[in-house]
Amino acid sequence: MKSLSDKWVFVGIGVISLIILLVGVFALSSDSEPVAVSREKLVKEGSQVLGDKDAKVVIVEFSDFQCPACKAAHPIVKRITSEYGKKILFVYRHFPLIAAHQYALKAAEAAEAAGEQGKFWEYHDILFENQENLKTDDLKRYAQDLGLDIKKFEEALNSGKFNGKVTGDMDDGENLEVSSTPTFFINEQMHKGVLPYDQFKELLDKELAK
Repeated sequence: MKSLSDKWVFVGIGVISLIILLVGVFALSSDSEPVAVSREKLVKEGSQVLGDKDAKVVIVEFSDFQCPACKAAHPIVKRITSEYGKKILFVYRHFPLIAAHQYALKAAEAAEAAGEQGKFWEYHDILFENQENLKTDDLKRYAQDLGLDIKKFEEALNSGKFNGKVTGDMDDGENLEVSSTPTFFINEQMHKGVLPYDQFKELLDKELAK
């Protein structure tokens, strides 16, 4: 009688274990399904863009001006945007990793202040080319080198005029599960890290061919 009871105990444990295993497998398979990200969440009003707003392929980069990996991705991105032109829409969004990069947030604000005067992309390039020199005095010097209205630039920078725009990008990035830079979204599919040119091109050509 005792052995029979023991048998049913083991059977019960086995059934419970199987149920737990099946629930776990189901949960993992559910988590692995790609989450759809709408274009509206990726491209915001006032985002810095290149290319055609009606393009079939949209590339969104969440980036940090003080991030070495972002600097490594910079020439690849420039080549891609130059070669594909109006075939794509490229969107730059800010994601300064402020815990690790003390100058990144202000550099992003400075880029937006330059953008207010129509020089975002030129200033963006200067920041990556001079990534090791991003103190406030450096940021102001780059503005002078570009021939910006320095008084207007400094007022925007000193007042934190574009802080909300930058931190808004950061909030959106976190909601989209961005955790590192650079992070790219190509037609709403996330790709983390530096994409080699050939891989980048392959992904774009695949999307354009659809």
